[in-house]
Amino acid sequence: MGLDPLQIPMLDGRIAIALAALSHSLFATFIVGSSLIGAGIATAAYRTGRASYERLAHMIAFTLVLTTGTISFLGVTFVFCLNIFWPRFWHTIFHVMFWPFLIEAMLFLGEAVFAYAWYYLWSWTSGPGWQRRLHLSFVWIAAGCAATAMFIIDITASYMLTPDPVNAAWRNIFNPTMIDLDVHRWFGNLTWAGFALAGLSAIGLIRARTVSDEEHYRWAGRVCFSIGFAALLVMPIIGYQYLLHVRYGQPQSFETLMLGERSWLFDLVALLYGLLILLGSYYIYRVVRSNSLRPASFDLFISISLLILVVAALVFAQPYHLQHIPFVSYLTDRQINPLGKMQPNKYFAMAFLVFFGVANAIYFLRVLRHNDFTLAQKDRSNPSILIALALCSALIIVVMGWTRETARAANGYLIYGHFALQDEHATYDAPKSGRARED
Repeated sequence: MGLDPLQIPMLDGRIAIALAALSHSLFATFIVGSSLIGAGIATAAYRTGRASYERLAHMIAFTLVLTTGTISFLGVTFVFCLNIFWPRFWHTIFHVMFWPFLIEAMLFLGEAVFAYAWYYLWSWTSGPGWQRRLHLSFVWIAAGCAATAMFIIDITASYMLTPDPVNAAWRNIFNPTMIDLDVHRWFGNLTWAGFALAGLSAIGLIRARTVSDEEHYRWAGRVCFSIGFAALLVMPIIGYQYLLHVRYGQPQSFETLMLGERSWLFDLVALLYGLLILLGSYYIYRVVRSNSLRPASFDLFISISLLILVVAALVFAQPYHLQHIPFVSYLTDRQINPLGKMQPNKYFAMAFLVFFGVANAIYFLRVLRHNDFTLAQKDRSNPSILIALALCSALIIVVMGWTRETARAANGYLIYGHFALQDEHATYDAPKSGRARED
């Protein structure tokens, strides 16, 4: 390819593409999760006729309109950056994934059309039965398009890490990490969208001026929190299977992530996961404690549970190879931290996080069921916890994406074993003149 060199450091291009890709993926994952949650809430509104469900569905529809418009801009920016900074890589991946990219573009168009129709034809919810059913179908079609588009993009993301082999179409689609990545992202998207919607509801609660608004946003925050927290508890199980397939499908990447120079990123993910479980459990503690109908065993159990979760979260976030943690060499000369060993320490820590998280969630759901989701309380400190959960969930989504991508880049590949960073160097480095070569 005859291209004029950019004559800039490759680091500039890497930063540009990282910012474009991570910001794009953050909004894309929110759209997938919120469209699925919106479809479920809209169905509940249709079947029960409750105004609270309809109001929450309308809020989700509004966020979908905003984020769909935003991701259109970010998507164009992302492709623009690929063409400018990584033209050889873009040519290669576009050639291999032409049909998936074309299908994904069509699916995004369908997702946008039906999401906009769902919001702008909201008056149909008050129409005759056929009109209400047709309006409900809009969000389900939008959610289906979003989830299928995610599947298509996951083909590309997993292929770049574990191509098997490089030029076999069907084996590219169902490469060793494809299914696990897609399933993991299903629950990750529901976690991020659930907590984000709970955070938006918390902001609504803080800004509420009437008692009815306070009750609605408090209820909406708890419903969305329940979805996000439930999905969060499943993520380690799927994540474990995903890492197993990375281990056997691309051992060098697995070594880089778990024991090598980028293992600190996995420790950061573990830290954020433990923090999410802790914040969620503390929110459950505050909500359930305020209810006079809470089970008699709750007060003793939650105290033990929170203590165990703190210890488990600390162990889960422990690094094993200390020399890979940035700046830690200034603090200690030790190379190994025995507490950070994956087996059995972190396995036990992860199991405790999930087990006690599930137990706390059961108490939470029991209390909400008894109170019909309409607990009234004057304490407004809980919204800050929901906002913190939303911020942490956004951060862990970004870090997980960064972790997966750096498993390739740290070993010098953009498409593992097929397209190296070195192949793109000519884009950045100006070729020497004829006189310079003769000299």
